[in-house]
Amino acid sequence: MFICGYHFPASEGNDVSFDKVIEKVNEGIDATGKVVTLTSETREGAKLETLEVPAGTFAHTAFVDYFTNSEVAVKNDFKMIYYTNKYQISEISKSVDGEVTKELCKKLDDMNLYRVSVK
Repeated sequence: MFICGYHFPASEGNDVSFDKVIEKVNEGIDATGKVVTLTSETREGAKLETLEVPAGTFAHTAFVDYFTNSEVAVKNDFKMIYYTNKYQISEISKSVDGEVTKELCKKLDDMNLYRVSVK
């Protein structure tokens, strides 16, 4: 099972605890002082809006981790994030970040594409 880009034993099935995922995401990533920006767009490439991910949240750290460690090519200072990754980040963030990322997570649950930029 892959969650947020990390492999977990098949014996855990779909029941990998959020704590284990958070631990993996936090390993070796220092998101302090980094600004994470998400830009949503349609399948046709029309930009819809730009969102800043609140610092200090799981979502913030997870997007820094994704940007730093995913094998997706960097294009013009951003990486595209695909549906599975954004849904997984959203689900965990809803649980651990609560109200801080509630509106952001609602948007991540849509079918639009997202660009991630970390500076």
